[in-house]
Amino acid sequence: MDALSVLRRLTRIPVLGCCLFIAFCVYPVVAGLYVMITRHHWMLMDIDAVLCGAKTLASNHSPYAIHPRPCGDIRPAAYVYAPQVAYLFMPFLKALGVAGTRWLFVAVLLAPATLFLLWFALGKRFQDIDYRYRFLAFSALTSMTFVCANVGLVMHAMVLASLFFFPKSRWPFTAMVLACACVKPTFLAYFVIFMLDDVALWRRVLAFAWRAVLGVGVVYLMILTDGHFGKAWQRTLHSVTLARQVGMGWFELTNFVFHVPGSSQLNVELAVGFMAVMTLAGMAIAQWGRLDPDERLVLGVGLVPLMTPRLLDYDMVLIVPFAALLMTVVHRIGGKLAAFVLSWIFVLWLGYGIVANIRGDATWHRTPMDMLLFGCLTGVTGLIALIHRLTNGKPETEPSAA
Repeated sequence: MDALSVLRRLTRIPVLGCCLFIAFCVYPVVAGLYVMITRHHWMLMDIDAVLCGAKTLASNHSPYAIHPRPCGDIRPAAYVYAPQVAYLFMPFLKALGVAGTRWLFVAVLLAPATLFLLWFALGKRFQDIDYRYRFLAFSALTSMTFVCANVGLVMHAMVLASLFFFPKSRWPFTAMVLACACVKPTFLAYFVIFMLDDVALWRRVLAFAWRAVLGVGVVYLMILTDGHFGKAWQRTLHSVTLARQVGMGWFELTNFVFHVPGSSQLNVELAVGFMAVMTLAGMAIAQWGRLDPDERLVLGVGLVPLMTPRLLDYDMVLIVPFAALLMTVVHRIGGKLAAFVLSWIFVLWLGYGIVANIRGDATWHRTPMDMLLFGCLTGVTGLIALIHRLTNGKPETEPSAA
């Protein structure tokens, strides 16, 4: 009997089964939030970094230098965005001050974006994606996802909204990704979604290629117009994002397991290979995984953050339904043996992470290990989809070559 069948039996009674299971899965995140809020831990540090950087820049000082910032007693993170991003916040700072602008950001952007992402990850109904897999995948998240107030979380929500509310047009999505790339160039990876479309391969490649070129041009334009503090920005970006904060994805894995620094040329080359494998696996799942339109959306918006080598807390919410979708595809086309083996690996791996968190076992790096699981599962599911195609002939529906 596969793990999902066992979970369905255990959660058959709504109160004793279902509610306890959900409480077990959300414990790592909720418990972390409780500790951070009640003990006044470091929170909202990323939006504070932007606001303090903007205020420092308004005083004609470098937002990247190490000096006391004119922002009171708050403790911002390091400012790593382009100088142009700080300029955008200056009118709000002039009108509302640091505290007022911060809470405006939280109320108008961060809170709605967080609720939208959580609804899509856990609340939106999908025909075949089981909620038990979704809540188990949610246990991989960290509490920092919801309290760092990073603009990246808002941008992930905006990219999702451009796809969710405009399913028949890709222009809103293209414009949103280009706008987000001005703040975080890694968002250009979202154009990989065009490689997952249900159209002829040459159309996919063309749609991806010209947008990727345009995106690189937009980022290059940001570099050309970065002004007096541009060099300091580029030095800070390199030292913080590749040396000090490698994230919880590929760079963290290679750094932790193989002791390969995130900033090394070897790791960058390995990361390109990792992204290529994830892309090919995603294309195989999209092509032969018998996905409906909603599942294809989940595949795209979850695959892109996962394949980003420098994966951070606020990038992970959309990976939750994506991981559950992978298990759905395994059950759908993988056969009984694959469903049995992978379902138990999925449940036991994530379940052990929750138990380790409850016990306070710091030796199990829960989130990076769970992201490793999701990456491996992506590759295996892509391989299963390919084998299914080879052993079963043509799929039921082929994309049109027109």
